[in-house]
Amino acid sequence: MVISLDIQGAFDHLQYNSIRNSLDEINFPSHTIETLKDILTDRKVTIQTAQGPVSWSQQQGCAQGSCTGPMFWNLVANEIISEEWQPNVHLQAFADDFIFVISEPTGAKLKATAQAALTKFQHWTDKHQLKVSTEKSTTILISRLVSGPRVKWDNQIIKRSTSLKYLGVKIDNKLNWADHLINMKTKLTHLHQKITRIAETNWRLNKDLRRRLYKTVTERMILHGAAAWAYPLSARQSRLLNSIQRKFLLNITGVYSTTPTAALQVIEGILPLHIRAEQEAVNVRTARLRKTSNYNNINFNPNNYEEGTTSTKFYPAIFQLEDRISLKKSNSFQYPVSIFTRTVQR
Repeated sequence: MVISLDIQGAFDHLQYNSIRNSLDEINFPSHTIETLKDILTDRKVTIQTAQGPVSWSQQQGCAQGSCTGPMFWNLVANEIISEEWQPNVHLQAFADDFIFVISEPTGAKLKATAQAALTKFQHWTDKHQLKVSTEKSTTILISRLVSGPRVKWDNQIIKRSTSLKYLGVKIDNKLNWADHLINMKTKLTHLHQKITRIAETNWRLNKDLRRRLYKTVTERMILHGAAAWAYPLSARQSRLLNSIQRKFLLNITGVYSTTPTAALQVIEGILPLHIRAEQEAVNVRTARLRKTSNYNNINFNPNNYEEGTTSTKFYPAIFQLEDRISLKKSNSFQYPVSIFTRTVQR
């Protein structure tokens, strides 16, 4: 069972007291903690009325799009993420989007485990005065059971669906990703119509610009989340991807509409979309997820490739600049001292 939970106005209802308590629990330099707490102190909202300005104290809410908003939310959400769950219960979160993945051998056990996980999650939301919208929350059952168990949130049954959307990818109960690809085809068809309406039938653009539009907009949209749905692709999925690609290839080439799709791909030197999707999936799984992948009977081991650079692991105030930059003379070349001086001042 997959349970997607929607928190009503997560950033708007984030309590300042919850943020302060979370800051007290982390091991970080005290002056930084005090600076962050100061941001939340003596905040007021003022509006102009017919009788003059009216102010009241603000005790909740972090503006979305601010630098501190996501950080404050992560501090509070880390409490529930760090909870110890059963081995067959996995909680995934991206910002305020939470999703449970729960597996059990029988329907009765699945219901009990899912309900226990939701009860623990509700204790966290009640503690921080957050509310979950049962109207927007969804569950899907990936099982052969005809009528699986129902789970409740605060005595209200969470509706069941055949698919749900999470981070731009539609997950269906059969895991064949048909709903996701059909949704992408509809979205890209509307995009194609809008571009055609704006730039007329042949786009009235240079051919290189038409190719660039396809590579940077259309292709990147369809390849979103390819590591999940494109490994591997079925014959039906490949045909669907080719039908999506065909419309854009016709606009790029300007040839007759009866031209075969394979010929359009060869003329423009553009890879078939299903091959491009599988390549993207293997690249992400190997380079980012560090998992062994197979493509076209070739094994790709992540140990054979370098890992990406990681973020800074130390606090900037303890960075010893003199240990990193040397102003000693070199036999081959010596940078002017003024360059380093300006760099250090900045």
